[in-house]
Amino acid sequence: MTLIDSQAPWEKPCGGGVTAKALSSFGIFESDLPRSTIDRITIYFGDSCSVTVSPNEPLAVVSRRELGKYLMEEAERAGANIVKNRVTRIERTPRGWCLSTRNTCMQSDFLIGADGATSLVRRSVSTGLRPKDLCVTLGYFIPGTFPAHMKIYFVPEFEGYIWSFPRPTHTSYGVITRSDPGWTGRAKMLLSNFMAADLGSEVMQQAEFYSAPVPCLGPNSWKKNQISGDGWALIGDAAGLVDPITGEGIYYAFKSAEILAHTIERLELYGPKVDMEIGRELTRASRMYRRFYRGRFAGADFKKRTVQLAQRSRTLKIILGNLISGNQSYLTLKKNLLLSIPSVTVDMIWGRS
Repeated sequence: MTLIDSQAPWEKPCGGGVTAKALSSFGIFESDLPRSTIDRITIYFGDSCSVTVSPNEPLAVVSRRELGKYLMEEAERAGANIVKNRVTRIERTPRGWCLSTRNTCMQSDFLIGADGATSLVRRSVSTGLRPKDLCVTLGYFIPGTFPAHMKIYFVPEFEGYIWSFPRPTHTSYGVITRSDPGWTGRAKMLLSNFMAADLGSEVMQQAEFYSAPVPCLGPNSWKKNQISGDGWALIGDAAGLVDPITGEGIYYAFKSAEILAHTIERLELYGPKVDMEIGRELTRASRMYRRFYRGRFAGADFKKRTVQLAQRSRTLKIILGNLISGNQSYLTLKKNLLLSIPSVTVDMIWGRS
């Protein structure tokens, strides 16, 4: 097996949040991988509306450089050959695949694309993700030691959110939004304002900028999302396997890789198994996307009203905490919310928050 990456390990443009679901699902997170453990999350809507939740199980925030380094070391121990080079072209040959770099061509009988939202592998074997199925993330890494407190900011009339995720040696401030014309400039301005309000205007002097596209598939795109074929398969972002509401993809990258490892000898099982264990959840999220970001509830913005209700309801706080930690499925969210109405009503009457 050969792993080709011209940069790894590198600090990928990503918040680095790892859900409790991911922490409990994969052995790598039982290691001594450096991380910040998060048991307090504050969700803000606008300037004055906020609620702090404590998930039943803590989350973690990791440096993507450290995570990548650990994965490469594990791959080498398992016998993988690491090649630091950039693939510029992929062609099918009678023997499988030819992966061209600047000065050589490497042969492969099977091709796995784990090369992100703009995957060269995907564009070579299938159809690349369309602009409407992408969001853009941009942000800054700021060196230093920060409290283990995760912050999420929702802004009125803004389709996306701003985050502050503390890592062991620095913090990541970022924003994710649809890549419509004009949105990127506004997103960068909003983020800079939040950083200045949180840490002071001088923080920009030591901030390292990053930006990257993230898959954000709509309901119709999931139906046409081909992630494997004759002699090839896609995992993670390259397969579009990212939560379209939150932009979270680490769990789905690991899970799709795990499924592929178990089905690679019977590749016809890979797509259906991913659909069953991942696709149904993400398809449901894509159907909820517009209501989450543009919907109205009880005469107000859906997100604002949810934050306001959670301020007064212990039951709703628990549901929110489980949703953020990855332990509340989108598939059962509506049912659980309906079942919780009596408890939420009692909380509201008696002020149980």
